[in-house]
Amino acid sequence: MEDSMHSQKNSPACFLRWSVSKVADRLYAVAATVDGKEYDFVGNFKSVREAQQAGRRYAEDLVHNSMAGGRLSLKQQPLAA
Repeated sequence: MEDSMHSQKNSPACFLRWSVSKVADRLYAVAATVDGKEYDFVGNFKSVREAQQAGRRYAEDLVHNSMAGGRLSLKQQPLAA
């Protein structure tokens, strides 16, 4: 049991979060992170609703890709634009 608990402490944590910032009139920027330290620029959007949807979709794609063992797994490589 102790070994099992020890391995859980060393496993990587997933920290999915995105932020929406107003950068101009009717222009919102979205950034997302999987580790809480480095953020990826997702894009600029014309409404808060579009920006939130893009952030959510980006986070879902990251989770799906990392679970499939894709190149974004555990944020090992930077994203290509």
